[in-house]
Amino acid sequence: MSKNASRMLAFAVLTLLVTSILGSAQDSKAPFNAIKCTSGSACKANFVPVFASTGGAATVKDSIVKQGSGRINVAGGVNATKGGSASQNTIFGSNTQVDSLSAGAGVFGELSTTGESGTGSSWANGGAGVWGDGGGNDSSSTLANYAVLGTSDNKSGGIFENNGPNYYALFGFAQSTGSTGFPWAAFNGDGVGCSIDTVGDLSCSGSKNAVVPVDAGKRQVALAAIESPKNWFEDFGSAELRGGVAVIHLDSTFKQTVNTGSEYHVFLTPNGDCKGLYVHQKDAGSFEVRELGGGNSSVKFDYRITALRKNYEKVRFADHSREFPASRDGSVRPAVK
Repeated sequence: MSKNASRMLAFAVLTLLVTSILGSAQDSKAPFNAIKCTSGSACKANFVPVFASTGGAATVKDSIVKQGSGRINVAGGVNATKGGSASQNTIFGSNTQVDSLSAGAGVFGELSTTGESGTGSSWANGGAGVWGDGGGNDSSSTLANYAVLGTSDNKSGGIFENNGPNYYALFGFAQSTGSTGFPWAAFNGDGVGCSIDTVGDLSCSGSKNAVVPVDAGKRQVALAAIESPKNWFEDFGSAELRGGVAVIHLDSTFKQTVNTGSEYHVFLTPNGDCKGLYVHQKDAGSFEVRELGGGNSSVKFDYRITALRKNYEKVRFADHSREFPASRDGSVRPAVK
């Protein structure tokens, strides 16, 4: 074969190879060139596309999923169904920022048409693994949504556990002050239970008991507190008559908790033979005990003092009807005017 023939053969082979490569490249681009946007003049920027095909060329439709600034936003609900896998979480959110981030959460859920609640937006006491926010009050109903809701048919609606010594396992803080609002309440389906108001008063429809062990711990029995229409504090002690007279000074700490200038009662029990005992006089700091009939015995005796709690002197049969639920939605009864 001549040199010219060899050159012509080599050129023909090279041309065939280049043509094949270019043809393959154009064919590989064909699917992308065939995609057309059907959302109008142009597809939405930064939105994750929705691909559709009717058997012909692929088309792109408007999406409700948007990506930008390191986030993916979905303008609608997210349904995630977990099948059999090693993972225990259907949706997993992890926030790797600093501990106690005041406004951070691994998962943040908000149900609102008015935006984040005022309590949530001003929170400065540390973040949470899961954060629920009911939003601000709606203008039409003046109500917000529940922040976190737990329901169950046959187990606890929620479990809270803390492994540290410095914090509560469950802590409720009501922003309300004065006589409105309740930090905590627990009731059964009949509306029977207890509540704690903003001044720390515990009100229960049942009895308030101290449960103590008996029979070497084999049983636990309840001892009920003495209930009274007024708020009394008590103190007990023992003393001895000297020549028929004894002066008892009230405990200095006890005096700070009660109003002994208002009224208090003293009950006496002699521990020996005598004509009897009586309270000769009493003032805000002490009381004097004497033997009846002008006796001068030297006998031991016990005493019991009951005095009204300070700042509760005029409270009698206080009405706590409002503290018991009006319905099972967690609302309280309207205030009685």
